[in-house]
Amino acid sequence: MDLLSPFPPGIRTLGLFAPAGVPEPERLARGLDRLRSWGLELVYPGANDPRERFLAGTDALRAERLHELLADPRIDALLAVRGGYGCARLLDRLDWDLLRERDLPLIGYSDLTALHLAAYGHGYRRGIFGPMVASDLGREPATAEEEEALAGSLASFQAVLNGEPQTFPGLACLRPGEAAGPLMPANLSVLASLVGTPHQPDLSGAILVIEDVNEAAYRIDRYLRQLDQGGILGRLAGLVYGQFSKTEDAEWLPGVLADYAGRIAGPVAAGLEFGHAFPSASLPAGRPGRLVASATGSCMVVA
Repeated sequence: MDLLSPFPPGIRTLGLFAPAGVPEPERLARGLDRLRSWGLELVYPGANDPRERFLAGTDALRAERLHELLADPRIDALLAVRGGYGCARLLDRLDWDLLRERDLPLIGYSDLTALHLAAYGHGYRRGIFGPMVASDLGREPATAEEEEALAGSLASFQAVLNGEPQTFPGLACLRPGEAAGPLMPANLSVLASLVGTPHQPDLSGAILVIEDVNEAAYRIDRYLRQLDQGGILGRLAGLVYGQFSKTEDAEWLPGVLADYAGRIAGPVAAGLEFGHAFPSASLPAGRPGRLVASATGSCMVVA
C-alpha cells in the first residue's frame, strides 16, 4: 500500500524515543520502513538500549534519551515509538524548560498522556495525541476498508501537524450546551493516576476528551469518580467521550458515562472516533476547541 506522508515540508528529521514500554520488533520495523519511505531522516538514540523489566530502559536512560533529542538542533519533531507504561516515572526527571524552549511537536498517545498533561502544566502547547511508530505507523492493512481507515487516520494527523481545523460531527448529546476552551485529549486511567500529584495540570475551562482500552465498566466508573472527587470534572468547560474499546461488562458503560455527564457544568458528547480502537482521530493538546451538543446533532471543532 502506498500512503502519502502526513508530515509537512518543515518536518524532515524525526527524533524517536521510547519513554515507556518495549516496542514489538516486527511492528517497529514496519513503522521505521514507512517513515523512511516518506523521505524522513530518523534519529533514534535509544534503539539498542537494554530493557529494564517491562520498560525500554532504566528511568534515567529513557529521560536522558529524550533530553538528547531535545538538545539536537537537527530534530524537527519528537515521535514516540510506543506507549505501554512508564512515562509517569520520567516526570520528575525531565527538563520542562528545555521542552518548552525547543517547542517541538511531541507525538504519541496512550501512556504518553502523562507527558502531555505534565507538559501542558509547564506551559508547553505543542503536544499531539497521535500515531506512534509501532502502532498505526507500523500497521499493515489487510483489506481495502482498513487501508481507507488508515488513510483517514493519517489525514487527521496531518491536519493537526499543519494546524488545520478539524470538525467531528454526529456525536451523541449527553448534556446540551456550547463551550469553548483548550482541548485536552487523555487516556482516562493515566489521567486518573496523576490526580493529587504535582504533575496534574489545572484543567479549569478545558474541554476534556477521554478514552481507554481493556478497562471494565466498573473501573471506568472508578477513574471518573476519582476525577469528580478530585475536583477536576466540576471545573471543565465540556467533556467528550471517545472510544472505550475491549470493555468488560460493556452493557453497563452507557449508564456510567451518563451518570458523570450529569456532573459537568457544560456540554457533554459521546461517540468520538478517538482512542485505542482503529481508526482514530489525532488531536492537539492545548489548542483551542469548541463543543456544541444538542439533540439535533452534536459536534466538536478543533481550531
